Amino acid sequence: MKLIDHLFLYFIVVAGIIFLLVVGYITFYLIKYNSKRRPQLPPQLEGSVSVEIFLTAMAIAVTSVFVYLTISTMGKVQDIPEHPEPFLQITGHQWWWEARYPKSGVVTANQIHIPIGKKVLLQLNSADVIHSWWVQDLAQKMDMIPGNTNYIWMYAAHEGEYLGTCSEFCGQGHARMRIRVTAQTPKDFANWERQQLLPAVSSHNPLSIKGKELFEQKTCTNCHSLNGMDYASDIGPNLTHFASRKRFLADMKDNNSENLKEWLRNPQEVKPGTRMPNYILSTNELNALVTYITTLK
Repeated sequence: MKLIDHLFLYFIVVAGIIFLLVVGYITFYLIKYNSKRRPQLPPQLEGSVSVEIFLTAMAIAVTSVFVYLTISTMGKVQDIPEHPEPFLQITGHQWWWEARYPKSGVVTANQIHIPIGKKVLLQLNSADVIHSWWVQDLAQKMDMIPGNTNYIWMYAAHEGEYLGTCSEFCGQGHARMRIRVTAQTPKDFANWERQQLLPAVSSHNPLSIKGKELFEQKTCTNCHSLNGMDYASDIGPNLTHFASRKRFLADMKDNNSENLKEWLRNPQEVKPGTRMPNYILSTNELNALVTYITTLK
């Protein structure tokens, strides 16, 4: 980001100088040939070959310098190894983010964690249409094109939450495809990663047990997976530790029982165009399913 900031600064400085020169010359000649001061018609010059050659040479020189600076900066920013080993694999879906950590085996959704003080390599893919990953405080923008793998470096110097968005129109839910990256100390990140590898928590609450049965009967397992369970589909987000996430629906809603009920009651009303079907749940079924999902910590 510092390299890009420096390049942007060079552009601003040179553009500012050119702007001041143009405005300065216009102002100078407006005053010099003001009709009140010089009512007679000034000499009419059709052109000057020497001036045109000079201006053309200057334009070529400035453009050439910035072409070199841009290509040089791109090379430094996108210094991807010949055989990349990504720290994190991000896959864009309509409309959520799948996150896989290949070294540990952690799989999560819409909850991206990284350690601070470490330059991490991201592998970017798309499961359906063109998406674009952009967390402006951590890295540059990069498109995610179906059938093509892209890579970018991402770096966080300080702890905190960094917000981003999909920056390529990808369908009806594009505006609701947000990104939230949590940057932690290496120790906290390691603890989070260990917790994510634990199986889903089982509850002896009768309503939660009923919800688990509904989760399987209503074919939720055809799209969603849970660690430690037999089903491992990745069409929809992994829900193993869903209740421990602050927000859901690609950072669209606070993760609480009320919002979860609203979502399960009518997904299309909450997020038009979503692939989540409406199961037309009764009130009892809705309460049981929400109770079960809220135990998945």
